[in-house]
Amino acid sequence: MKKTKSLQLKLTLATAFLIIISCLTISYSISSFAVVYMSEIEDSAIAILPNDTLATDSEDSFEVALDPKVALSDMFKDTRDEFWAKSLLITLIITIISSLTMYLVIGHALRPLQNLGKQMGEIQIKNLQTPIVSGNADNEIAQLTNAFNKMLSRLETNFAEQKQFSANAAHEIRTPLAVIRTRLEVLGKSNTVEIEEYKDTIAMITTQIDRLSHVIDVLLEMTELKSAEKTDHISLADMVEEILYDLAAIAEARGITVVQTAGNVEIIGNDTLIYRAIYNLIENAIKYNRDGGKVIIAIEAQENLAVVRISDTGSGIEKSEWEHIFEPFFRIDKSRSRSMGGAGLGLALVREIAKEHSGNAKVVKSSTEGTTIELSLQI
Repeated sequence: MKKTKSLQLKLTLATAFLIIISCLTISYSISSFAVVYMSEIEDSAIAILPNDTLATDSEDSFEVALDPKVALSDMFKDTRDEFWAKSLLITLIITIISSLTMYLVIGHALRPLQNLGKQMGEIQIKNLQTPIVSGNADNEIAQLTNAFNKMLSRLETNFAEQKQFSANAAHEIRTPLAVIRTRLEVLGKSNTVEIEEYKDTIAMITTQIDRLSHVIDVLLEMTELKSAEKTDHISLADMVEEILYDLAAIAEARGITVVQTAGNVEIIGNDTLIYRAIYNLIENAIKYNRDGGKVIIAIEAQENLAVVRISDTGSGIEKSEWEHIFEPFFRIDKSRSRSMGGAGLGLALVREIAKEHSGNAKVVKSSTEGTTIELSLQI
């Protein structure tokens, strides 16, 4: 496995590189200016010197002719070379000292980030509730830590909801199977079985299988919401009319009067999902209504939302349960819901569909005289 350089070392190398470039640039600039001025001084000095001079070595008794211009030029050249050598030496010393200093400073500055990374690495699903500690720092590290802790809190909530959802789903699937198994065991232990018992058992098994299939179908629909395309042009009035036709037999059986008021809004979304959402709301309004009751459906536009309002004349919903009814597997009256084939997923699916269309589903009014639920969808 290839070993990667630490962030501390990378920052130190980058700093050292910048220092070297800066020092060399400064040295070059100073040298360039110095050369210009030294050349001017050299030219001025040469102009006032004689063309040659005679140097005598008295000890050896010989004479050497020296050109003062050449000597002065060599002196300036040696000075420039010495300046560059010292500049390089100073640059090297500054780079080494600065790099070591920056390495220590960067290490100290990154220590909270390293501690944060270590704590993040120790997080598991079982200890999501344990927050990360950032010390007394009041900087970007503290902000990052707070943001991460908030994310952990949301993850913990989501995991808890998923765990509860899975447990409820397992219960809803297991219950019909348990009922079927018990009935078959009783039937198997009986020595004399009448044909009517077989018919009753088959009918019961069919009912439980239908219930099981319904739960599985709704669960599958909920998992496929995110991937559904939302490009259909939908007339809500036409869709409600179609749904009322499909539910006419159920309404007539209980003597429920269903009224669709004038009004229409056209939206863009997924035709199948929106049909399911409105169908579930109207079906609930019919099923949990009083015999001979009434259901009113109204459609209107509110700013950038299309609102479908379904009102019934049922027994109402306690205000403390207005939000809970949209939770998966929640039932107000469990025995009544089971007798009507409900699994507590219909309204949960409605809200999820609404959210996928940038809307919502909520109870806006409820009393002993009935309930009104609004489904809002983005136009």
